[in-house]
Amino acid sequence: MCATRPGWPLAILFVLLVPLGVLHADESPAQAKRTISVTGEGEVKAVPDRVLVSFAVETTASRAAEAVTENAKRGTAVVQALKTQIAAEDTITTSRYTLEPRYETARPGESREPRITGYVAHSEVLVESRQVDKAGALIDTATGAGANRVGSLRFSLSQRSEQLGAALEKAGASARAQAESAARGLGVKLKRVLSASVQPQAIVMPRRFEAMTAEARTPSTPIEPGEATVSATLQVVYEIE
Repeated sequence: MCATRPGWPLAILFVLLVPLGVLHADESPAQAKRTISVTGEGEVKAVPDRVLVSFAVETTASRAAEAVTENAKRGTAVVQALKTQIAAEDTITTSRYTLEPRYETARPGESREPRITGYVAHSEVLVESRQVDKAGALIDTATGAGANRVGSLRFSLSQRSEQLGAALEKAGASARAQAESAARGLGVKLKRVLSASVQPQAIVMPRRFEAMTAEARTPSTPIEPGEATVSATLQVVYEIE
């Protein structure tokens, strides 16, 4: 005998309970989607259209003021000389300046503190130019005017997004071709794209030059920009039937 709450007709309880059992009996597991996952890769090459090169002037003197004064004199000469070689849209920026003491270290067995023997002033400027073919001339001009170190030289692309877009298009076409080939081999048909993700892109630039001293340069510095490689990877999941 099933007891009912006072005031609740048995018929109402029956109506409330019966649909639960019906729903449970009619449930069926969701059908999992059948998929093919492929990875497409695309690559384009482009000639760099921007060069970035840094020049440094290092001066040494027994007194800090003397090192600073000499550095300013030579640094100004370097900047003025570079300005004659660059175009109006190119830039020259001071990227670093330091003044540090130079020490005479104690000999083995000596207990005295290191002694300051002089000071080194270091100023560095970064030149960014679209005249890629004049990279060698910039180096010759700067070192001829007093720069005694080339901190770095590298090339870049001003339209990176365009090259990357072209590489992604190739990666998408590659992914589609792979999926179609796999579908034909499996005897199935491709349907819609369920997901697509872009992997980190790589832009491989021509090699970078580091820390050339003025003494190591040739009378006329040859610099070739070479080609930059822009690549993209696209991972795509297709539904099949």
